[in-house]
Amino acid sequence: MQRILRYLSLWSIVTALGLGIVICLSGPAWAQPKKRQEKNWPSYQSLSPEEKDRLNKNLQRWKSLPPERQRTLRRRMDQWMELPPEERTLYQQRFHQWRKLSPEERTRIREKLEKWKGLPPQDREEIRQRFRTP
Repeated sequence: MQRILRYLSLWSIVTALGLGIVICLSGPAWAQPKKRQEKNWPSYQSLSPEEKDRLNKNLQRWKSLPPERQRTLRRRMDQWMELPPEERTLYQQRFHQWRKLSPEERTRIREKLEKWKGLPPQDREEIRQRFRTP
């Protein structure tokens, strides 16, 4: 019985030391949230009044969105964050090009895209092949 108690007490000491080492070594990794470590975001108190006002307006806009729209935006943001930097740059350039277009040009492009979506798959593939061949 004494041998079993001695064995258990030694085992608990070894386990406690092992956990202590693991906790000490991994302390900085879990002490702060990962995003907080990656980005050097300022605190709310350090923001200028204009920045606080802009942040509060954006928060109100976010809260006014329906939950389904919030989910969609979160999902899109997750997809955006998973993109490599080169692709992000490419999408940003395309977005800025789109913004430079007049509303009429945007409408025409949207209409053409709708026509494209309405074509049967074999017609779309035929058109793609025509553009691929020199």
